[in-house]
Amino acid sequence: MDPYARKKQENVAGYVIGMWHVEDLMRAHGLDLKAVEENLVAPLEGDDAARDAMRNWYANVLERMREEGLEQRGHLAEVEEVMYELEFLHRSLLEVYDDADYEQLYKAVEADIAALQAAANEYAEGPVATCFTAVYGVMVLRASQRTISSDTLAAEKRMRSLLEHLSTHYRSMRKLPGVSMN
Repeated sequence: MDPYARKKQENVAGYVIGMWHVEDLMRAHGLDLKAVEENLVAPLEGDDAARDAMRNWYANVLERMREEGLEQRGHLAEVEEVMYELEFLHRSLLEVYDDADYEQLYKAVEADIAALQAAANEYAEGPVATCFTAVYGVMVLRASQRTISSDTLAAEKRMRSLLEHLSTHYRSMRKLPGVSMN
């Protein structure tokens, strides 16, 4: 049972954000399955079979994170692969397909992306990864009940719109015959 498999098919942006959250939860629990079982699996509603399935899924995520050296930071290879696909799709929409709607969304957020990339210096990532980092960062700030400026919220909203449009294209591309996105 992969609770994010359907999300990956239907809303790839939600999948990426969800998996980043799971990775952070695993790190917050010290990549310790016992702690994950106590705090994340045991409180789940449902029957024992559903809890066992989630325990096994979390155990698999923990194992892969250890194997890939993600104890402190970074993302699972499967999530990174999706990110590469989204960056490729982003460039294709702007440079090959000339999607006017996507181009308009990108122009609205381009300065925000550039500002975040400049602040990241040598750690700057591509435009899509930068948008994900911003959206996830705002999510974390909200969860910790921190004050978020109106400018930040406006930029996050523009980035979220871009990612939603990109997700729609990703879903469509995966349905095309002969097109493999992973």
